[in-house]
Amino acid sequence: MITTPVQLRFSDFDMGGHVHNAMYLNYFEVGRVGFFTTTLGKKWNYKKDGLIVKKNVIEYHIPIFIEDEIKVEVGCSHIGNTSFTLTYKVIDHAGRIKAAGESVIVSFDYNLNQTTKISKKMRDVLEAHLI
Repeated sequence: MITTPVQLRFSDFDMGGHVHNAMYLNYFEVGRVGFFTTTLGKKWNYKKDGLIVKKNVIEYHIPIFIEDEIKVEVGCSHIGNTSFTLTYKVIDHAGRIKAAGESVIVSFDYNLNQTTKISKKMRDVLEAHLI
């Protein structure tokens, strides 16, 4: 699992004083970017070995409030030929799971405008973080 801290912003909150449910996808994205930059580096060629999010699932557990400090843990739960599934846990400083979810990600070559097999390097990274 790779963990990435999330900076809460005032605009994340709704009239109820907690994080609006739509913001959790942004937190998953922050975690996903942290996962890939940590494991693949910042010079990965996303035009050739790109990614497309096919599906997102979110399960809300406990509201996030402005005083919370949160982070996103990301791991991999499934690896296919052209797609894989990342899992997320949004956790507060006390270790409580605020939300959990997953994304199905498709490997995509933007130069050819088509899906492609998962590259060896990407597969190695995903296998190293398989949960």
